[in-house]
Amino acid sequence: MRATRLIPVLLLAAGVTASAPAGAQTPEPSEEGDGRLHTVLVLEAQSIDVAFTPDLSANDAANRSLLDGAAGARVRIGTIEGHQALRIGELAPDLEALAEAYRAAAAAAAAAAADSESSEPDTDEDEADETEADAADAEESEETPPELWLARETHGWRLEVIGYGDDADGEIRAIPLSHREAAEASPVLTASAMMTNTEEGQLTLRWGPHAWSADFRFDELPERPGTPRVSGRGQAREASTDTTAFSRGVTLAERNESALILPGGERISLLYWKGIDVEDEDYGRFENTADGDVVELVRAAPVRIKSDVGLRFGETDLPTGNLAPGFAGAYAIWLRRSGDGWRLVFNNEPDSWGTRHDPEFDAVEVAVDYTRGDRSFRPLGGTLVPTGADRGRLLVHWGPHEWTADFTIAR
Repeated sequence: MRATRLIPVLLLAAGVTASAPAGAQTPEPSEEGDGRLHTVLVLEAQSIDVAFTPDLSANDAANRSLLDGAAGARVRIGTIEGHQALRIGELAPDLEALAEAYRAAAAAAAAAAADSESSEPDTDEDEADETEADAADAEESEETPPELWLARETHGWRLEVIGYGDDADGEIRAIPLSHREAAEASPVLTASAMMTNTEEGQLTLRWGPHAWSADFRFDELPERPGTPRVSGRGQAREASTDTTAFSRGVTLAERNESALILPGGERISLLYWKGIDVEDEDYGRFENTADGDVVELVRAAPVRIKSDVGLRFGETDLPTGNLAPGFAGAYAIWLRRSGDGWRLVFNNEPDSWGTRHDPEFDAVEVAVDYTRGDRSFRPLGGTLVPTGADRGRLLVHWGPHEWTADFTIAR
């Protein structure tokens, strides 16, 4: 485990600390900003991404009819995207069509393999085909995401999705919403996505005095047939020094993610280990954590936060550049029992294991609100909940236990 501590040791020895010096370099945004606030949840490498305009005010006259509950009123609030396995309301994968498409692709690949065995490939033609395929993929990836509307019906509320997949122009797919009065009014629209089980979650919207929610899940897709191998013929590969996609793939193979992407492209993310359930041995020990001790995890790393922007919890700053100037802030989050309550400890060893907390590398510690909910079987995880254009809530959950800390974005 020494290797995981080498970089922080060297950086701190060189004078790089958790408190960024005045005039420190600002990290570059991780994403391309599109003027919208994105709330993203990734479960088992499958994502849902809801983007909304961050300044949709509940006091705007254009929105009052909807928020006053007028039947037939509707407002466009943003967009929704997701993995092809996403099922939420009338958005659902066509499993039979996918299976047929996989079979057709496998048959075409087998025919191409058989043909290549008996003839030399036409290099120019192959390259042209690849170029056309690449162009088609690029065009598909740049398609406008489906529009998302919030609508009031006579007997309830729903989200309306327009432009989903191959739908005809103007065709609407509905996502029925559960509605309740919000405990606290939200002056602007916010949306969040939270894990409720291994491949299940809940989308929550808040606006004015209202709160709405819709459950979703990721279906098990048909298995893809194997690609036939062509004997005696290699495949040319281009050298690449960009390992970003590979590194992210490795990360999401073992962790889930909750993220916010700000209108300017700045990203804040929580990464947490998969499969740490309430039946896990770690859960059995956590309630016996002694006062002053942190919760240790034998089978997982602690929750990790990474942010392109500085965050402020009350009067406590969590800066960027704690590992290197000009880079995003990266911290491990440890739960510490404190008397009858709990605190969150942000530690400068973001890649440490769950049994390797070193207090010498603790950066800051903040108070949290602790509650017990009704989701008794929820695995260990975390959610970033936007509560405004420049503020949010960090939530860590495990079974019925929830720990929350509000933050603002330090500009």
